[in-house]
Amino acid sequence: MKSKILSLLLLVCLIQQVSAQKKRDTLDVRFGVGMSLLGTGDMRTINFENEINNKFSPYFSNSVSLNFGRSNWGVFETASFIQGNLNIYWSPFRNDKRNDFRIGTGLSFYNVSDAYMSFESYSNNQLVDRDYVFENRDSFGFNLIIENTFSVTDRFLLGLKLFSQPYLNNDINSGAMLKFGVKL
Repeated sequence: MKSKILSLLLLVCLIQQVSAQKKRDTLDVRFGVGMSLLGTGDMRTINFENEINNKFSPYFSNSVSLNFGRSNWGVFETASFIQGNLNIYWSPFRNDKRNDFRIGTGLSFYNVSDAYMSFESYSNNQLVDRDYVFENRDSFGFNLIIENTFSVTDRFLLGLKLFSQPYLNNDINSGAMLKFGVKL
């Protein structure tokens, strides 16, 4: 009787060890910072990205991201945007190795706020009055992405992302981003 119980416990322990070895890291969180050209290239923005990735096969993954961009360089005095993205990626060399090169596409929605000076009035070379115009626009678009991510350790990731995002209102946002990630 004792030998049967001992054999059963040993079998359960071995099954647990085998299933633990098959566990794959499917989720990771990535944070990015980079530069882009907003509009038709007339605003240089600094971008910050927060992204959650899910690998659902050795060749495909998907992600959800939230971006924030800000600019003080260009045709407007200031511009900022908030952007949400849903993407799917194809990894032609597999995504379960140390290096993951992937090509992606997806949907994007953004909201841009612009501010610019519309009127200035001077008297005796002194500024008397200045008026600003604030504009807000939003649009749907799609993403074109090329990204390469390297696993620095078993948990930490480092990557480079190139992207272009044409929007339905004839806007475009294109740029590059350095990304840092953690496997969950």
